[in-house]
Amino acid sequence: MTSPATGRPLRRRALPAAFAALGLLGTFARAQSGDADSVPDAASLVDSHPELQWGARDKFDRVRFMNGFSVHFTVSPQEPTPEDDLFFPPIPPVLESDIPVVAPLGAGPPAPLEMSGFVGETFYPFLAARLAQNELSQEMRARILAYRDAKGALIYELHSRLLSLKDADPQEQARQLGDLAKQQDIRIAELSWTAEKIRNELRPKNVFGVELDSHDMKKPGRLRIGPASQTPSDPEGLLRESEALKDAAFYQDGLSDDQRHLLFECAIEMHALALPPQSPPPAATRVVSFSPETARIRLPADLAADVEQRISVYVAAKDRLKAELRDALHEYEDSDPGARSDALAALASAESERFSEIHSMAENIRSSLAQLPNPPGPPVPRSLPPDLAARISAYHAHKVELLKTLRGMLASPTPAGKGAAAATTNAEDPVSGSLAWLHDGTTSTEIQPANLAISVDEFHRVQSELIEEINREEEGIRASLAEYMRGSNGPSDRKSINDLLRDFEDARQREEAWDKYRDYQTAVLMPGLSPRQRQILFEAAVGELDLPLPPGENAN
Repeated sequence: MTSPATGRPLRRRALPAAFAALGLLGTFARAQSGDADSVPDAASLVDSHPELQWGARDKFDRVRFMNGFSVHFTVSPQEPTPEDDLFFPPIPPVLESDIPVVAPLGAGPPAPLEMSGFVGETFYPFLAARLAQNELSQEMRARILAYRDAKGALIYELHSRLLSLKDADPQEQARQLGDLAKQQDIRIAELSWTAEKIRNELRPKNVFGVELDSHDMKKPGRLRIGPASQTPSDPEGLLRESEALKDAAFYQDGLSDDQRHLLFECAIEMHALALPPQSPPPAATRVVSFSPETARIRLPADLAADVEQRISVYVAAKDRLKAELRDALHEYEDSDPGARSDALAALASAESERFSEIHSMAENIRSSLAQLPNPPGPPVPRSLPPDLAARISAYHAHKVELLKTLRGMLASPTPAGKGAAAATTNAEDPVSGSLAWLHDGTTSTEIQPANLAISVDEFHRVQSELIEEINREEEGIRASLAEYMRGSNGPSDRKSINDLLRDFEDARQREEAWDKYRDYQTAVLMPGLSPRQRQILFEAAVGELDLPLPPGENAN
């Protein structure tokens, strides 16, 4: 492989083999098609209909997942025992927001790479723990792949129908989607039952059938859920409550899928309150947790009064369900695990009709939002020669890989005497500074020697080589862009090369975001789908975002 700027071979260190193998960048992830064999005529369909993404091009690597001899090496300064590590899926971002490049620094081991194909599943923590400990049998691997194939076939079927109806009138579209929902909802319900069975079987048990990772609220060191009326107001308290709710969403037995998703959404909201985004949100907008649960959208602040009223009623109904769930978890936290599970199962049955009501409320809001002027659409295509556009895109990918390489040389410190919340909220914490530096590569944060997994001299040497390589590539692009502008626009164009590169990068990011968020937007905002269809499409959409997998967390 040669540098586009110099024509010389790129160093192995600058562009490691993981660049292609991990499939973390969208351009390379889309090239993989691990599940294509399970989808009928996928290759010909994706050639004729590039809009149809999932099923025909799935980044999940089936061969790697089925390899029972694969080993996950953990390099950690503390060498934690496997039972002390919990793996949770990444938090779905707000629709069309920036997608993080690297996962936050943490003291735990990295998540198994295979988990990139299961970020929307309720059995994510249990499967990740089995893979991290190399305790997943070939039989269970085959069963999980069969579940995944069945789910992929449903999503493929839904995608195909949506594609065929893209130019149909609203009445015909609603009629056909309603017919498809009647056919698919029963199969989706069966899949949900299968997922819960997989979740239960992946959970380690002793000879008496008692869960070894019961996460009993009475266990010393466990985070306890407080009543809704006593929601913390300080960042540290919000983070503790968020972690406790996230733990319950995945590990507590007796909950329905709707309740699990709602609890996870509640945990995400508290986490956002404790750690607001670094970049300010667009003016005159606000973020609303919508449907399916854990999906969030950004809405303008000047909606019509009737739409605002519908949204307020919807949010209030969800908040009441969240409060009931939190109060029930708090009330039964000292009960026997079996009694607590039975009580929560009874609550799930009692709340099922109210979940149906909020799904209907969300559908009414979707219909109103669909009537707004200037609905979102694909960005205007970029206007540069294809070869130059490809070089700029490759430069961006190389820059991201540079950040990942440097991130890999940073250790994951666990400050003595500090909890996770305290370390996160400390403004002087060098780890937080490192994250800001890694986010966009522009800030000048000083990296502390204690945070390096290698020597300071070695870090500086590698960093200098990588930056020198990327700078040569940038200079070559600048020269080619200047030559193109002289030949096409002449001296009348007053934009500098910096402005042109910035404009192109902004357009590239909008185009990439639109492509990655296409299924997310369909699942959340397109009227006519059933709640079950929305859920499986949203889960697939979160997988398409290529979110970095969070490292393991200590159970205590």
